[in-house]
Amino acid sequence: MQSETPNGHPVEGPSPAHSDEQTPPDCFRIDELQALQSFEHHLLADVNYYLWLNRAGDSSEIVYRFLYFLELIFEDNGSLLLTSGEDSTAIRVSDAEMLLHTARELQNLHSQVSIQRLNAGAFPLWQPAIGKNLAAINLPRHENGLFANDALQLDFGSHQLIIQLSQNEGLEIIEN
Repeated sequence: MQSETPNGHPVEGPSPAHSDEQTPPDCFRIDELQALQSFEHHLLADVNYYLWLNRAGDSSEIVYRFLYFLELIFEDNGSLLLTSGEDSTAIRVSDAEMLLHTARELQNLHSQVSIQRLNAGAFPLWQPAIGKNLAAINLPRHENGLFANDALQLDFGSHQLIIQLSQNEGLEIIEN
């Protein structure tokens, strides 16, 4: 993945030629870039996955699930929540309120819990990153010069992970 870090060039407010209202849907908005930057150089303490559970009709049988939200918990700077959104068309920086709102809506719609939290900090994929500083969040450049929001690389020095949109639904995480 050819990538650049937005931290290399400080992101300032919207220029007269470009504003968040003009940002294409397949690119990160300025506020999202600033949020991503704010977590660089902070110590990763834990990781949570929030899985969207699709059930068969009114039964409790889970027929399909996918990673809907990824929460990176940092020792001194709160949590970074990334989501694929309901339509899995872009990675978005989100917040706990949006996660809770979606979980409540799904529970009301299906009369059962449809979002499940799973602690992932002990997973082999994450173990090399826990307790390490996030050196950089690398983003691919879009052809228009902005940063594409279909993938990002978390660089923990000797351990890198790519967060990308799954070909089916949700997010997927792979070692780089």
